[in-house]
Amino acid sequence: MKQMKYLAGTVSVAALLAAQTVFGAGFGIYEGSARGNAMGTEVTADPASPSVLYNNPAAITELEGTQVEVGATFIRPAQTVTTMTPAGEVKNYADSRWWTPPNAYVTHQFNDKIWTGLGVFSRYGLGIEFEDNWLGRYNCQEATIQSIDINPSVAFKVLDNLSLAAGLRAEWFEFELFRALPTGAPFVDPDLQLRIKGDSWGLGYNLGAFFKATEWLSLGVAFESEVDQDVEGDYSVKHPAGNIINNGDGKGDVTTPAIIRLGASIKATDKLTLNAGVVYTMWSSYDQLAIEFDPALLGMVPASVTEKDWDDVFRYQFGVEYALDETWALRAGYIFDETPDPDAHVDYIVPANDRHLFSVGVGYKKDNFFCDLGYTYLMIRDRDVAERQADGVVEGKFKDGDAHMVGVSVGYKL
Repeated sequence: MKQMKYLAGTVSVAALLAAQTVFGAGFGIYEGSARGNAMGTEVTADPASPSVLYNNPAAITELEGTQVEVGATFIRPAQTVTTMTPAGEVKNYADSRWWTPPNAYVTHQFNDKIWTGLGVFSRYGLGIEFEDNWLGRYNCQEATIQSIDINPSVAFKVLDNLSLAAGLRAEWFEFELFRALPTGAPFVDPDLQLRIKGDSWGLGYNLGAFFKATEWLSLGVAFESEVDQDVEGDYSVKHPAGNIINNGDGKGDVTTPAIIRLGASIKATDKLTLNAGVVYTMWSSYDQLAIEFDPALLGMVPASVTEKDWDDVFRYQFGVEYALDETWALRAGYIFDETPDPDAHVDYIVPANDRHLFSVGVGYKKDNFFCDLGYTYLMIRDRDVAERQADGVVEGKFKDGDAHMVGVSVGYKL
């Protein structure tokens, strides 16, 4: 029965990877451009470049002609997990590596009423790796996820100071997980090795509005729909000797959450811009995980449903930009990001808790060319984890979780 509980816990991880990230609370990546990163990712009402598509496509009506922007955010996370043993406390260090969500944007003005834009970027990402024999190996040894959103949008200037937009999101993600399974056999390495990998395409939509209330105040609102992902992939189980003893197909359903963004941008002076906003992520759509194995995992687990019951949460974002002159600008930002997963369902795949983010950056602009650089330090609050044998979770504590993020973007007006 104990082995069966561990196997049932394995099922939850397969789909869970489609809904987790190291970088934002829950499984969201919010880093869409170097300028946005430096300003606390709050540019919902501040259309300075094509990357505003990441936050609010309606704001592209402030961009003249045809403009392009490309960039990436280089992210290095770290996490310590403290577990308890009969011999005392043990510190387990998650392996750190650089992850690089890319982004690219193009906007085009057809006339004084209609604009179009295309964004290609990453919404989700995961990267964590522990020692193979650590105490939480039945929950996670190594996990990665990659994703790409392809998002075309059309924006209309319905009034001189009001623009509306709509777009289609085609979203792809791929995940891979390694974790241990206990064999219970004497005189051999007690662990089998499970590998799960799958990918999926899903479709959604986004809407936006941009209102230039005065010469010094702009407001923005944007909505991103849920995306249903029908995950399909394969799994394999290796014996300690290295031979595969079980493999097959797996499938499951995951619904990524709807998101509402609200933002304001104030031109306090000719040189000073102040941005503030809130992101509301409706994680309550993520209430359970279900996956099916064909054939049954080790002949015993054909399917499983794991309750998650995540909460809707807020992310508060603030940014400031000061133009030194027509060429150089300095930026800074702050974010408080709430975690959606309750204590009853936290695990070791993701360092999950509320987060503080502090950012700085610099921008350079000359004629039709611009280049931005931003740095963000992410700090995760410590969190206790209660034991849940069925999920392979041992009693422990997340400590010293953080990440360093460096964003680089370049752009040009054609």
